[in-house]
Amino acid sequence: MSGNSSHSGSSLDHRLTGILDDRKSKKRYRSLKVFDDHKSGLVDFSSNDYLSLTASAELRANFVARIAKAPLFLGSTGSRLLSGASPSHSALEQRFADFFHAPSALLFNSGWDANVSFFSTIPQPGDWVVFDELVHASVHSGLRASRVHPDHRIAFDHNDSESLGKVLDRISSSPAASSHKGPVVFLALESLYSMDGDMAPLQTFLDVLDKYVPRSRQCIVLDEAHSTGVYGPRGRGVAYALGEEGGWEEPNMSQGAGRIGVRLMTFGKAVGCSGAVLLCSPTIRSFLINFARPFIFSTALPHSSLHALEAAFDIIQSKDGETRRQKLFALCRHLHAQLDALLETCPRNLLRLPPRPPSVSNPGSENADMSSITPIIGLITPNPHALSAFLLEKGFIVRPVVPPTVPPGSERIRLCLRSDIPHSVVDDLSAALKEWINQKQGSERYGSIVGSSVFAKAKL
Repeated sequence: MSGNSSHSGSSLDHRLTGILDDRKSKKRYRSLKVFDDHKSGLVDFSSNDYLSLTASAELRANFVARIAKAPLFLGSTGSRLLSGASPSHSALEQRFADFFHAPSALLFNSGWDANVSFFSTIPQPGDWVVFDELVHASVHSGLRASRVHPDHRIAFDHNDSESLGKVLDRISSSPAASSHKGPVVFLALESLYSMDGDMAPLQTFLDVLDKYVPRSRQCIVLDEAHSTGVYGPRGRGVAYALGEEGGWEEPNMSQGAGRIGVRLMTFGKAVGCSGAVLLCSPTIRSFLINFARPFIFSTALPHSSLHALEAAFDIIQSKDGETRRQKLFALCRHLHAQLDALLETCPRNLLRLPPRPPSVSNPGSENADMSSITPIIGLITPNPHALSAFLLEKGFIVRPVVPPTVPPGSERIRLCLRSDIPHSVVDDLSAALKEWINQKQGSERYGSIVGSSVFAKAKL
């Protein structure tokens, strides 16, 4: 039996190697690349650490102080339904419910777990789930595990209100769709999309939804992974900035003016930690606790993560947090201005920006009209690997993004900004991009000249 087992393992490896080789041939192979930018001198333009909190001396001191006096400071010892339900978990959830102005909050180990839990559990048979075509992969994984029929899961064109309207019009013509007791229509969106760096026109989408679906049958789910800590007053997110947060008001828990009843705030990006919190009604929270398998069967967030989150949000909610946001958006404006000038004369088939959406107001912050200038910049190019390698030689970590992460024809490099990057470093990056463009244009002109010369000699 041991011989058969060994042979079976070899056969499996052989089969998997063939699949990996196929991916390599399509230039879609992924591998882990480790850079110690603190020692190498490389500047990381791929990190989602938008507020530079992971390197904050203040955060380190606050975290160490909390750990030093905490009775529990490492593992949580079990799932929330067993030994992992501590007063610290409940206190942090209440802090988030108060801070983000939500009726209740439920912690998860990651944004992925939260999305899979919600979309595999909350939509019921007969409900509809409508989603932007570029929503996170975790939404799709959740829906595949749900009881919603595939015909009732419908994508609309990215950030396109007309496309959304067509989908909702089709749904509204289905039986019982106009009834207040009919199926619920879920609308899944992101506030800030991670590949194009563009924001959803949220209020336009909500108005379109109101046109076709009674408010009592709506459930808007907004993923604020890339806007948590960055947008809105004291980093509360885009929904809060627009006054669309909440959904249910005490004491009778009736639906309030805010139309976005479910928000996902994650902690692995601007917050500089890990984990996520789902902001929702008490009923949805209870349902997830009872039926969401990723929540039920996962060990709860460790106490070390809870202390780190408390320390991080102390900064995010402070004047230091607002200063970091101001510095980040100043850097965004600086780089976007440089890219606009650089790309003005660059052939679009060589390097270009994705289309920019119109601005969305961000009230309550000194950075009020920032939706078209975000800390995420995708530069679309047919040569993402070559450009990434060139920039690495110049001292910049910039990752290529290729299918299946993005659709074929939209291959790109992605730049992510952090508040502690000096403007002079952005100038150096822009200079490196200009050098690469000039080299590519020069080689193309040389190839054209050589080709013409060979053709002329052939005619002679």
